[in-house]
Amino acid sequence: MSRAEVLADLVAFSKPAEILDSLVRSLPWDAERPEITLTADHVRNVLNRFRAGELVSADVEIWADLIELREDIEPQADHEEAILHAIFVLATPSINGALDDALAVELIGSLSA
Repeated sequence: MSRAEVLADLVAFSKPAEILDSLVRSLPWDAERPEITLTADHVRNVLNRFRAGELVSADVEIWADLIELREDIEPQADHEEAILHAIFVLATPSINGALDDALAVELIGSLSA
């Protein structure tokens, strides 16, 4: 798979977390420029899937951790701050608390503003 295909699967969370983890970790860390945009819709979709029981909090943590600080993924410009905050919160439950329904609703709300 190309870098672009792996990143597209990652932002859409279209494969199981363990497979995405393996695919993303095989990519070089450094990138000359962003190759894909992480949108507020991507993050809301993942949170809604969590709320529907399709994903567990550990999966969402892996997903966010794989995205956080990647140079080849840029946040949607008009929601940049909310997206970066949501990814940080989701990637670091030891700092920000475990993902639960209330936190998901809060983050969805911040991404909808």
